[in-house]
Order: sequence, then C-alpha cells, then structure tokens
Amino acid sequence: METATFRPPLRRLGAHLLAGGAAGALVGLAAEIPPLVAVLFGAVAAAIALTARHAGGLRVLADERGLRVAGAAAAPTSSARQPPAAPGAVEAAWGELRLGFGLAQRADGTVQRYAVFADARGRSFAFAELSASAAPCAPVRGADGGSVPVVELRDAPLLLALLVQRVPAWQILPEALQAAPAAAAVDPEAPAAAGPVLRPRREARRARMGVWALAAKLGSKLAASFGKLAATGLKAVKTANVGWAAASVATYSLLFSWKFALALMVQLFIHEYGHVHAMRRTGMRVRGMYFVPLLGALAVTDDAFTSRRQQVYVALNGPLWGSLAALAPAGLWLWTHDPQWAAIAAFWALVNLFNLLPIAPLDGGRALQAFAYSYSSGLGVALSALGLAGAVALASAAGFSLIWLVAVLGAMELAGEVQSRTGARALRLLPAPARFGAPHWLYLRAVLGGSPGVAGEALFLRGLERQEKAARAAPLTAGQLVRWGLTYAALAAALVLLVWFMRHVPGADAASRILE
Repeated sequence: METATFRPPLRRLGAHLLAGGAAGALVGLAAEIPPLVAVLFGAVAAAIALTARHAGGLRVLADERGLRVAGAAAAPTSSARQPPAAPGAVEAAWGELRLGFGLAQRADGTVQRYAVFADARGRSFAFAELSASAAPCAPVRGADGGSVPVVELRDAPLLLALLVQRVPAWQILPEALQAAPAAAAVDPEAPAAAGPVLRPRREARRARMGVWALAAKLGSKLAASFGKLAATGLKAVKTANVGWAAASVATYSLLFSWKFALALMVQLFIHEYGHVHAMRRTGMRVRGMYFVPLLGALAVTDDAFTSRRQQVYVALNGPLWGSLAALAPAGLWLWTHDPQWAAIAAFWALVNLFNLLPIAPLDGGRALQAFAYSYSSGLGVALSALGLAGAVALASAAGFSLIWLVAVLGAMELAGEVQSRTGARALRLLPAPARFGAPHWLYLRAVLGGSPGVAGEALFLRGLERQEKAARAAPLTAGQLVRWGLTYAALAAALVLLVWFMRHVPGADAASRILE
C-alpha cells in the first residue's frame, strides 16, 4: 500500500509566482522572447523550484507499519508562521506511539488547539489544522521535556484519524463516538427485493394485435418520445447559467459575428450537455453548466468519480455528443451544397478534436488520467505532467495562446490532484473506515483547531466525501481499458476524417489548414 504524506501548506505562493514572472519578463526582454511566454515560463520555473523545495521539506509519512517525521532539519525558516521542527525526528510503529492534546498560545493572544504524538524515546511532534491566523504559535513541551513547534498540516484530521484507529486511541473520542455503528438487522423472513419484471417477447407480440391497435400504440410512443425529448431539452436549458451564456454570446458577436457566436454556442451547449447527461446517468450531482467568454464552457459537479470507468465515460460523452451534432450540418451541406454548412461542420469537429488533446483539464486529458490512474497514481501524475509539457511545446510551436491558458489550468488541477492523493491514501490506511461518520470527522477537526462555522464544516465534509470516493475509485479492467482506448482513438480519427473530407470547401478549408 502506498505511503500517505502530510505536509505543511505552501506559503507565499503568489509572491513567488509574481517574482518568477517578473524575472522571466526581464529575461524575455534580453533574449527577445514574447512577453507573455517569458512571464509564463518564469512563473512556471518559480513554481517548480518552490514545489521541489517543499517536497524535500518537513513531512509526516504514514504507512501500515507506522509513522515517521522526515525533513525536519530542512524545514523552511523564512516564515514566521511555521518555525522549523526540532532535530530528532519521530519514527515508530503504530503501537509504540502515544497521543496527547493541548493548547498553544499565539503571538496575537489567541489560542491554538493541537495534537502531539511521541515515540518510546519521547521524541515528539505537534500538529494542528490549518488556521486563518497569521500569528505564529509558541513552542510547546514534548514528552521528553524538550521544546516542540506546532506545525500546521494539510489534511491534519486524517492524520489524527490514523492515530486514533491504528495506535489505537479510541479513548480520546467522546463516549458517544466510541461505539461502533450498529449493523443493519436483516429479517430472514423478509422477501428478497424483486428486480424489474421483463415481459417475454411472445407476450409482447400477443399484446400487439390488430393494425389499428399497433398504430395507436406507435402513435402514443411517438408522442411520449417527443414529450421526453422536450422535457430533456427543458432540463438542459435549466442546467445552463443564462447570465454567463448571454455574456459569451455578446463577446463572440463583438469579436466575430452573431452567426459565429450562435454556431459556437450551440456546439458548446451540446458538448457540455453530453457531460451533464453522463454525470446524471452515473448518479453524480450536477451543479450546472457554465459558459466562460473566450474559454468555452464547462459542466460542474459536486461529486468525485467513484470509478475510472465513470471518469472516462463522462469525459468522452462531451466530444461524442458534439461530434454527432457535427454530422447535422455536414448532412445539410451534402443536401444543399451550401459551403456555410460545411464550414460549421468542420469548425464543430475542430472544437471537439481540440477537446480530445491529452491535456488536463481537457476531455482527452481526463480520459488519459482515467487510463493511467487505473495502474498507479504515480503513473497518472507522470502522464499528466507529460501532457502539460506537450501543451507548452505545442503552444510555443503553434503560437496558440489558448493552449497556454489550458496548460496553466492543467498545472493547477495537477497540483490539486497531487494533494488529494494524500487524503485518498490516508483513508485507505484506516483499519475501520466505516466507524467514522461526519460527527467523528468534525470532532477531530475541532480538537485540532479547525475554523468553526457551518460553512467551513460543510466545505470540509464535502472535500472529505470527494476524497473517500477517490480512495474507493475502481480502476479500469484490461478489457475496459482496451474498449475505451479504442473509443477514444476512433472518435479522434472520425473527427480528423470529417475535417479532411471537407478540406476543399471554401470556409471549411481553414479547419484542415489548422490541423496541417
């Protein structure tokens, strides 16, 4: 099982990025590099340097054998909020650890709750939940009598949960939270739940008797289908954010034309509703569909994927719906020979082909993540980083500013994915995860000094729910990997063929030139 790593948060990230961007701009002026490219390269270089320093700094490592504090001597000393940890890092098996709690005084007069664990030699480590206060905590006394700093850690409640269940230290919980939840009793005399009743084909044929009865039944089914289609369309419209959609239409109309704006918005709507439809079919909660001027649109969910199959299914449904929609103007072009329909079809195909690039957060990048994470999280992170490097190379070679922006968004998403791996690994390390419900997690967060308030607690529980789903996400089987990989390749090939087929039509030839 993989090791869960708990680290302090990155401090002064914005200042480091600004400094890196400024340095990149100066280098760009001297080397005659485009300003935007130079600033982005400088910011990315600063982020990489800061991340590398942070990765080698103070961290708590947890696995099935025990707990270890590493990088204590290399902890950063520049931040007043986070003093360096004392030398003599803790390293012990779970059963050798002792757990305690206390209150630390901050420089601004406030009090910080914290937890502290120590090994058999008394070497101690004190940690707390992330705090909004900028004032540093005073050091506290360890089990060996020495001075120990209180370190704020990301996912601190998860570390405390591991200590409670693996030391074990159930006694630190209130009495009401110590008992295991009662299992649901099963009545042996209760009848089994019946599945859906399927009518045999013979009975269905006997039921359809007479020409008029058949016509009436087909008519009722057709009316029901149109009603269902209208209801689906109404539900799709309600999903979209009207204000942002209007802003996008206005922006594209001013920059291009109202015809271009209309064609683009129709494609974006169909594409994103493909994602929404897939989310709903797999039981995910959909927050809405949001249009962002000059960036396209996105379908937002409050849930995490429960399996990698669900992830790739949701990711590829957008391009699939958009590609099927592109067949409509292509058919109208074949019927009317109007080059405008060919231009719309080629442009729609190009939009979906762009989304299939293996760069997160594009759909192709999410599909690549589903494939890679099915084998290991390390491979998933590596391929995501490789996709970002490819995006930077493509943007530099082709001069596409939009790809630069996609790469920046992908880097932010990758950073969040790396952080979420800690929570998922910690949850997999819990011996009895079913014994912890929302009251347990809120209590652990409170004793570590988590910010009070309903909004903060709801946000914490929502993030925890996403991590729990990610921890239980089932990987793709070998057969599923082959099928979805072929689906991805076939979809991309079909879009390329559609653009190539209309390459000689005026207006549609621009799409083929972009591919060339």
